[in-house]
Amino acid sequence: MVDIAAELKRPKIDAHCHVRAGREEELSSQRLVEAGEMLGITEYWCSRPITARYGSLEEIRAGNDAVLAAMRRYPQRIRGLCFVVPGYYREACAEIERCLDAGMIGVKLYHQYKINDPAVWPVIELCTQRRVPILVHAGYVTDPRTKAEQPRLSHGADFAEVSQRFPETMFIMAHIGGGGDWEWTLRALRDSSPNVYVDVSGSNLDDGQVEFAVAELGAQRVLFGTDGTMAGCVGKVIGASLTEEQRHLIFWGNAERLLAAQGKQPLAKIESGQEGVAG
Repeated sequence: MVDIAAELKRPKIDAHCHVRAGREEELSSQRLVEAGEMLGITEYWCSRPITARYGSLEEIRAGNDAVLAAMRRYPQRIRGLCFVVPGYYREACAEIERCLDAGMIGVKLYHQYKINDPAVWPVIELCTQRRVPILVHAGYVTDPRTKAEQPRLSHGADFAEVSQRFPETMFIMAHIGGGGDWEWTLRALRDSSPNVYVDVSGSNLDDGQVEFAVAELGAQRVLFGTDGTMAGCVGKVIGASLTEEQRHLIFWGNAERLLAAQGKQPLAKIESGQEGVAG
């Protein structure tokens, strides 16, 4: 029997969440932190992507500036992922360098390009050099309307292909709970580099989803994330049939390892043996 009260207190790193830009940044940041207090989320990796189009350089930079503002507002809770549109703007790598030098810890890509498109390779090469992860909007959709809206949406086979070319790059295939055929896309990762991770975020709360990811990839490649579905994503991990070690890896240990690759540590500190008590 899982002790739900204790699990809610367990420290958690949310590897996939967002803040709003402009005047809404402060309120969205505040709400993240307040929710985290109730759910044991001690750290958020936030981005502000442009989702339905390419956007302008000014919009992209403004979104990243909103994330930097959130980081300054809550330095013990919020970290940033730099959003760019690779290939479309030559300035993408310069924007990544700017954001990483300002304290961000990774990159966020959406569906403007598939992750295995050569246009993305310069960004991948830079992230490999800087030892930072790339979180990519992903899914394997079968609905014709969604496919028409997101024709360049990356899926598991795309990650497997690109990871063979860049085996040292740390990729995060986003929100296995985002909809579509999540079983297919997880199976497609069998031939990928061990540096390809998935996060459990998304509003799809199918029973067995987390266990399936662990069975296919191993718990060491599954990250906790919410993408806005906060209580649901905490609940899907708490309710999954996992060992104590597996649950710790998903909620904390795997994100801690990604941070260590770039010489960083989690914002909260927990003592050995106290993984079930929030820091």
